[in-house]
Amino acid sequence: MIISLIIRHYKIYKGVNYLPLSDGTKFSSILGENGAGKSSILESFDCFFNKRPFTDWSINYEAKSEGISGNNSPYILPIFLIPKNKLRNSLKADIEQYKKAENLSDFLWSTNEKAKGASLEAFYEHRKKIKEKFSPDEYFLLLVGRKYKSSGCFFGSYQKKLSFINDKPHKEYEETELQEYFNGFYEYIISHYSYLYIPVETDVQTYTKLETQDMQKLMDKNVQSEIEKAITQKTINQINGHLDKFVKDIESVLETYTYKGKYKNNLTMPDLVSKIIESYFSIKELNKKIPGSTKTISVNELSSGEKRKALIGLAYSFLKKNLDRDSNLIIAIDEPESSLHISNCYEQFEKLIEIARENHQILITTHWYGFLPIVTEGTATSINKNSDNKITTDFFSLSNFREFIKQEKERHKKAKIRGPLSIDYRIKSYNDLIQSITISLIQEEPYNWIICEGSSEKIYFEYYFKKEIQEQKLRILPVGGYEEVMKIYNYLLGPFKDTDYDKKGKIICLIDTDANRVDAETVINNKNLYFKRLVFNKNDNTILHKINSDLTTETTIEDSLDSTHYIEALKHLSNDNEELKRLIKPESIREESIYSKNALDLKDSEKDILKAFFNKNYGNNKIVFAEKYIEITENSDINKTLGWIEEIKDIIK
Repeated sequence: MIISLIIRHYKIYKGVNYLPLSDGTKFSSILGENGAGKSSILESFDCFFNKRPFTDWSINYEAKSEGISGNNSPYILPIFLIPKNKLRNSLKADIEQYKKAENLSDFLWSTNEKAKGASLEAFYEHRKKIKEKFSPDEYFLLLVGRKYKSSGCFFGSYQKKLSFINDKPHKEYEETELQEYFNGFYEYIISHYSYLYIPVETDVQTYTKLETQDMQKLMDKNVQSEIEKAITQKTINQINGHLDKFVKDIESVLETYTYKGKYKNNLTMPDLVSKIIESYFSIKELNKKIPGSTKTISVNELSSGEKRKALIGLAYSFLKKNLDRDSNLIIAIDEPESSLHISNCYEQFEKLIEIARENHQILITTHWYGFLPIVTEGTATSINKNSDNKITTDFFSLSNFREFIKQEKERHKKAKIRGPLSIDYRIKSYNDLIQSITISLIQEEPYNWIICEGSSEKIYFEYYFKKEIQEQKLRILPVGGYEEVMKIYNYLLGPFKDTDYDKKGKIICLIDTDANRVDAETVINNKNLYFKRLVFNKNDNTILHKINSDLTTETTIEDSLDSTHYIEALKHLSNDNEELKRLIKPESIREESIYSKNALDLKDSEKDILKAFFNKNYGNNKIVFAEKYIEITENSDINKTLGWIEEIKDIIK
């Protein structure tokens, strides 16, 4: 994947600029005002990966006027983080390039070479964070770039510092030696990737034709190779034989004339394939099905927003159904929310987040910040341009962007920087999200929402509310803890007190009951907005209660499950955990229990062991357990009715 970009003299980026884009996760967003240089990043990658001619490069006009030859040439220099087992290493030519990748990566993981400007210092700071999560023993850290009007490999400030390329005493080398050593390396690296760029002004009708290169990248199947499988050489020979006989019959009538091939005498496979592609696909275009009807409408006749939805929907559908790919796909999209009604923004971004979860790298530019609270794995790079046109960046993980805001405020305070942050991501993100949710409730076919704490809840809810998701447009929104659920509820109070709009959809805010219980300060009685708590009442064996219920029993989502499947999932995971295995003794299992809260008869110290298990690995064990629990539940013939699940279904109805 791409983790950062070093770029010089491209569009708005005068001089050398270091732009961090990923912390090793697959979803990367680029924020900033118009003219800050967001789209320039995606365009530069298009030039790099798709070998755009240098005439397509948009050179910074100030740099151009000052002269861009020699050591002042523009360049595009991506930095990659690649699992070592993902680079080809079987054929002789690949083995040679793989060895170069090893040498270059070893150098980049360890070097502290200095250079003018701040770009290398920014790289070292970024590298430090990457190293906390990814081992140099398992991952390549690589950079290779394109220099304006140059055909060789380019390594920026390291161009003359890669001392491993020869064995000279002082490790000196000429440019020709460098290029000879890295001959074919750029092509080797980019051959592992397909880069798909969707600008704002994309022509949807042309883009969605199946014969285009972009569509083939999505399908990861070359149309030509598919046709070649259907047409054997024997078929071509038969066609040529019949046509030869036909021509000879004509020539026998002409007597004094003959037909001769201008370049060749027979049809070849490429001839036939190109004509089939031209004839077959030119008569087909993407159409949208009209719900409840057999009629369709051409994608070209849709509104601008609907066209944008069609583009993302097309990519989403292809990638969800085609997980076995030969190349790593990087999808870069300019403003996926462009021309889209705000009620559809969440759904649009949800699809992009899902594509990233399928292990495809997503790069987006956007002005809609509503996705920030809902992405648990991803990053944001905010591009800021000051009055002197100098570019600065804020880079933060979306898993803890709230902490980033706090740190930035503290930094401003300590540095005595007056005025607010350049942009308060937190406020803007919640405003955008709440606006999107609220408008989705007043549509003719409204959305319904469950706003919950974490990703593990989403896994359970997507199974238990599968029908509601499909038929009643239910959306599950994990926001990262009870404080965030509370915050969204408080944000929603304003719109729900406004009686001007007929809200048809339902919102259920749902939290666990922790050891330190938190109540809501303001709760309104509204048939469309609910705030509920998971808390076990042993007197009547119920789970779901009002947020300010007097019940105080500590209860999590893991306590609220089918006890039988809960035990089975624990048993499976205890195979690699002796401490956990000792808890699941036959005499400890309560066969008659409904909920997992009562599934095991444990001492307080044993309960602490179980709690520690779920909280281990930053809570990742909750995800692993949830996936195993759902797998067991789906394959079971017997499932208990969970009262609190049925109660939520009734609310949605």
